[in-house]
Amino acid sequence: MRKSKSKKFVLLFLLPVWRVLGVSLGVATAIMGKKAAMACTAAVEEVIGEHYKEQVSHLEDGELRETISKFRDEELEHRDIAIQHNAESAFGYNILSSFIKTGCKTAIYLSKLI
Repeated sequence: MRKSKSKKFVLLFLLPVWRVLGVSLGVATAIMGKKAAMACTAAVEEVIGEHYKEQVSHLEDGELRETISKFRDEELEHRDIAIQHNAESAFGYNILSSFIKTGCKTAIYLSKLI
């Protein structure tokens, strides 16, 4: 029982941290310009899409699998829209994208540990 309360505490702690980091990333890339903001969107949505794909692969057919698949498709659509809006032509796109993807993957990894 104690372990469960500990996990809840950590999750309650991490949620606002993820929100602050996410908003900060959005603000920082928006300040850098539209293309950087689109690069941020493309990177985040790609990682989230991959994460959802992994989750779907572990689920049996059913409502939850369909829901997660729908979420994945929506994230990938957002990525595609960002790419159509010149995400890949942002200054330092490869570095920026790699940095953002690494941050997202780290957040997912840490969340899975809990």
